[in-house]
Amino acid sequence: MWKKTIVFFGMLLIGLSSSSQVLDVQANAVQVQVSIPTFPIAVNGTYMDVNHNEYPPLLYKDVTYSPMTWKNTSALGLSVSWDAVGGLSLQKKDACTPLEQDLVPQTISYEYDTIQTAELTPFSVQVNGKSVDNVKEMYPILLFRNITYFPMTWRFTHDEFGWKTSWNTTRGLSIESCEEKTHKPEQQNSFFNVTNGGLVAVQGDWIYMNPDGKKLVKVNKNGGEEIKLTGDNARSINVVGEWLYYAVANDGIYKIKTDGTQRSQIVDAPHALNTIWVKDNSIYYVHQLFQVREGTMGGNDRHNGIYKINIDGTGDQLLVSGKINYYMALNGNKIYYLMEGEATNNLYAMNLDGSEQVRLQADVSRMTVIDGWIYMVQNNSYQLNKMSLDDSVVIPVYTAEKNIIALSYRDGWIYLVRGSFGIQGAATIERIRVDGSDFEKLTEARAWSLYFAGKTLYFPNDTKLGGVGNYYFEHMDVE
Repeated sequence: MWKKTIVFFGMLLIGLSSSSQVLDVQANAVQVQVSIPTFPIAVNGTYMDVNHNEYPPLLYKDVTYSPMTWKNTSALGLSVSWDAVGGLSLQKKDACTPLEQDLVPQTISYEYDTIQTAELTPFSVQVNGKSVDNVKEMYPILLFRNITYFPMTWRFTHDEFGWKTSWNTTRGLSIESCEEKTHKPEQQNSFFNVTNGGLVAVQGDWIYMNPDGKKLVKVNKNGGEEIKLTGDNARSINVVGEWLYYAVANDGIYKIKTDGTQRSQIVDAPHALNTIWVKDNSIYYVHQLFQVREGTMGGNDRHNGIYKINIDGTGDQLLVSGKINYYMALNGNKIYYLMEGEATNNLYAMNLDGSEQVRLQADVSRMTVIDGWIYMVQNNSYQLNKMSLDDSVVIPVYTAEKNIIALSYRDGWIYLVRGSFGIQGAATIERIRVDGSDFEKLTEARAWSLYFAGKTLYFPNDTKLGGVGNYYFEHMDVE
C-alpha cells in the first residue's frame, strides 16, 4: 500500500510528532484552485489513463503538475529523501523504470467536473540541493488529496532534471526523462503486428509483408518497388537480425534471410499451424490438428497445443495442450493465450516453460497487452475491457454496437475494427484512447487485422474479393 499512497506527504507525517501538529499545518495551508487536464500525457512513451487514475495529473495556471507517487518518481528518474528539519529533497538520477499505473475500475473524472482545491506544501523543498521558496513561486509545489504534485515547468523539467518535453495537439504532452529509453516503440510495434497475425513486420527502413496471401515481399519505407523474397503464404512474420521467421499454414515454420536467400524449414507441420513468436533463440507456436468431431458425420474439432522449439529445429516440446485459439502473446516472462472452454474462449497465462498455468478471464475473443495492461474483447465481442496483469483490476473501456473484430495500438490510441464479414456485412476501422475517451471513426474497411509501420496503418481488405483467405492490402497514414 505504501507504494500506492503518497511518498512525500507520508514522510511528512512520519516526521511530525503528533496528529495535532498535522491538523495545525493543514489548517494554515495556502489553498489554490486546480483542474484536471483533458489532453493526453505520456511519460517515456507510456500514456496515462487520467479517467481511471486515483492520482491524476493537475493543471494550475495552465501548467501541468505530475503526481509524485512512488511509481511516478521512479519512472521520472528522481530519488526522494525526507527529514523533519530539511523537509523534502529531490535529486535527478540516471535510471528510470517503465511507468506503472494504479488504476481503479470506475471512471473518476466525473468528480472533477468542477474546479478543485489544492494547497501549497507546508514543508521545505530542495531540488538538486537548491532550496525552493514555495510561497514566492509562480508555480508552487502543491498537495492534492495528500499527494505531492510537482510543476512541469521549463525551469524544472529542462534546467534541473534535463528532461525532454514536447507538445502535439493529437498526442498531447510527452515527457522523456531518461536517455536510456524504457519504452521502445519499434519493439512495441513488432509486438502488436505479431499479435494481429504477423502479415507485416518492420526493421529499419524495410517493411516485410504478405500483401495478398500469395507471397512474402519487402519494400523500402521511403518508396520503391516490391522485392519478392519467396512465394510462401507467410503468416506471423518475425524479424530477428538478418533473418525472417514465419509460419505457412498446413506446411510448417520457415526462416529466410532478409535478402531472400537461405530459405529453410524449421518445423514440418502438415496440419494447421498459426501464430509463432521468436524469443531468446526459441520459437513458440500454436499447432492445430483438425479431427472429425466424435459422434458426428462431419465438422472439425481442434486438438492442439502451444509448443516451444529451438530456432535450429531441435528440442521441440509441448507446453500446454487443448483447444487453443490462434491468439497468443508473449509479454515479459509470460505467455497469454486463449483456450476454448465449454461455452466460450478463456484467457490464460503461463510461464515461458509452460509452468503455472492460470485462467484469468472467461468469454474473451480478442486480446493484447499494452503497457502492463491486458486489453480484451468480451461479452460476445461487444465489450472492450482492460485488466491488470495480476487480474486484480478490470476496467470497462468501450461498449460497442457491433462486433469488435481486431485490436491494435499506437501512441495512446486503441485501434479496432467493428462490424461483420457476411454477404451483406460491413466494417469500420476506428480508434479510442486508452482511457476510453475521444472515439473516432477512421475509414470503412472489411479488415480482420491491423498493422503499423511508423505512422502508416496497413490492413487487409476483403471488400472486393469476398473472403478472409483472399485480400489485398490498403494503407493510410494516421497522426
